[in-house]
Amino acid sequence: METRSEDVDAHTADEFAAFFRDKVASVRAACALTPLYDVPYRTTPTLEQFAPVTVEDVGRLIGSALCKTCQLDPMPTWLFKEMRPLLSPFLSLLFNKSLTSGLFPTDFKNAVICPRLKEWLDASQLKNCRPVSNLSFLSKLLQRVVQVRLLAFLDDGDMLPATQSAYRQFHSTDSAVLKVYNDLLLAADSGLVSALCLLDLTAAFDTVDHDLLLLRLERQFGFHGAVLQWFRSYLSDRSFRVVLGTSSSFLVHLLCFVPQGSVLGPRMFILYMTDLADLVAKHQVNFHSFADD
Repeated sequence: METRSEDVDAHTADEFAAFFRDKVASVRAACALTPLYDVPYRTTPTLEQFAPVTVEDVGRLIGSALCKTCQLDPMPTWLFKEMRPLLSPFLSLLFNKSLTSGLFPTDFKNAVICPRLKEWLDASQLKNCRPVSNLSFLSKLLQRVVQVRLLAFLDDGDMLPATQSAYRQFHSTDSAVLKVYNDLLLAADSGLVSALCLLDLTAAFDTVDHDLLLLRLERQFGFHGAVLQWFRSYLSDRSFRVVLGTSSSFLVHLLCFVPQGSVLGPRMFILYMTDLADLVAKHQVNFHSFADD
């Protein structure tokens, strides 16, 4: 659902920025007394260096990209697509420099947030709007380069839970519903009684602890060297502004979260929550998780 200006014009951009910032702070404060989690080590394949990206790879990624343009883009996406034969060589050099140095470009870390009203809710309440990050085209393009390499590594090592759906090939919304429905039918055929418990995490993407996520990437998924440094750089020093019409809010610096509206954000959240499947399995409960945006 696209947000119309009249839906949210009862509030200023600064009010939205303060609300989104304070909401995350309140959730983290509520968990402040939780004991620190000691991430266990797992024996896994290791990934220390990304494979380089070719000019042809960049050209294909530009060609397959959706024609969506962000306020941060220096030119519209359709022009990027038309000029890809000229731009691809330069972008491949930039992206390969990022991959080998382990540094995510600082200019790619800024986001513009456009509040979106949840359907059929009261627009006068700030809590009824969700923050959707708009990132620059080049930022998402570099993330797509890394995503291809990340998913290939995780799939080759069979490191993702079988019961984790969304943002994975052959793990769609449909397959998640079919799996849960089939489990209920099998239980009924066996004469068992089933209880379905649904859990929705509040501000889930916005409250991901970066230090804990990086420990998981290193200890449980085998990320080392330039790869681990790249993700550390990707997560650090991020910021956003809320934009409403022609007005823009103050700058908010982020200490936690994985970016909503980004390419890698949902995948980072899936890796962050992997241990939940192991915890539930200890109690012999059927479990299925789904990461949305």
